[in-house]
Amino acid sequence: MTDTTTWISGPAAGTGLPAESLAGLDAAPVEARSLPVSPTSVADVRRAGLHLRDLWLPAVTLDADALRHNLDRFARWCAERGLDLAPHAKTTMSPHLWSAQLARGAWALSAATVAQARTMRSFGVGRVLIVNEVVDGGQLAWLAGALGDPGFHPVCLVDSAEGVRLAEAALAGAHRPLPVLVELGVQGRRAGVRDIDRALDLARLVRDSAHLVLAGVEAFEGVFPQRRDDDSPARVRGWLDRLLDFTVRADAEGLFAEVPEVIVTAGGSGYPDLVADALSDPPSLSVPLRRVVRSGCYVTHDDLFMERASPLRSSAVADPLRPALSCYARVLSRPEPGRALLGVGKRDVSFDIDLPVPRALLRGERRIPLDGGVRVAELNDHHGFLDISASAAHAPVVGDIVELGLSHPCTVFDKWPLIPVLDSGRRVVDAVRTLF
Repeated sequence: MTDTTTWISGPAAGTGLPAESLAGLDAAPVEARSLPVSPTSVADVRRAGLHLRDLWLPAVTLDADALRHNLDRFARWCAERGLDLAPHAKTTMSPHLWSAQLARGAWALSAATVAQARTMRSFGVGRVLIVNEVVDGGQLAWLAGALGDPGFHPVCLVDSAEGVRLAEAALAGAHRPLPVLVELGVQGRRAGVRDIDRALDLARLVRDSAHLVLAGVEAFEGVFPQRRDDDSPARVRGWLDRLLDFTVRADAEGLFAEVPEVIVTAGGSGYPDLVADALSDPPSLSVPLRRVVRSGCYVTHDDLFMERASPLRSSAVADPLRPALSCYARVLSRPEPGRALLGVGKRDVSFDIDLPVPRALLRGERRIPLDGGVRVAELNDHHGFLDISASAAHAPVVGDIVELGLSHPCTVFDKWPLIPVLDSGRRVVDAVRTLF
């Protein structure tokens, strides 16, 4: 595993990607609405000597210490369980953070789309799992060309005979076959074959293909409710048993004869522990088994959604993941008792699962923790509505800064093309780019 104390440029970027690709990204100017000068670049931000108080609010920031802790902590968690990690890189779409993940031993990156995979390849990522069936002709043509690059190893999913036929036709001129995983799905939810017999029929179709090769099986248990206080974990456990059932039956038919190993992959950010348990006693197969989880949100964790679901939440382990994403917003108005308006809205922070949670007031040099007496009740495009109870120990006043904790990092990163990284003294020590 790469020495994670060595950094290419700033605290966020590890040595997992070629230095020249990150250097080009660092130098490229981008419009950055939270920076006092815009357009600006990551390189400019690193040498500007900025502080949180210099940023234009609202500003989403990353915590350098929490970020590094989470990267290290989850890498150790996977290694302790003998799991490989192919993190959902769509969470951040940040080459700086991909590099840090790969430096800590990530076996691959996972992409949701071919466009994301194309971006990953352009920064030197060598192995990408495209966790969808690809049926678009132009995208299949791109994959056919990319298969001519000996340093790039894409893997895709299949879940239908039609999809196999489309890929077979489009890849006729490819330099080598495309490895694919049969996707198992959940009734009524997202893509994937609904039963094992149909999955085996599809695997046989791949076996007979001239331009596809069966490399394993994939599932995404994140379609189940991401919570620990009902029967969801039990439902997930029962469903995950299908992964090894399919693998054993496919291997018995010799369907993996063309690959050196079988990939079995699942594991979003909510239930990677259940995936680890389901794959903890692998059967004896004719070829080695590679067990891969694809968690992505661990990089930043969060205050609500992941804190409820992750096996490394603070209520479950002594050394938990830490929230590394924050938003800082100014109090703009106190138009009536019990109500304050913040300069932050849906264009700035996630709201698809939970509204932000007020952590603290920043008043001058003081950080004043907030209790449940202050809450975000609503978001408009550019305004946040704070409800303030009469019992609140500290009430925001116009000009205060409110520090907000966030929920679901996937829908925060895509709003910010450049995100400052703060140290424990709220100094801007780095920045990361996102490429959505």
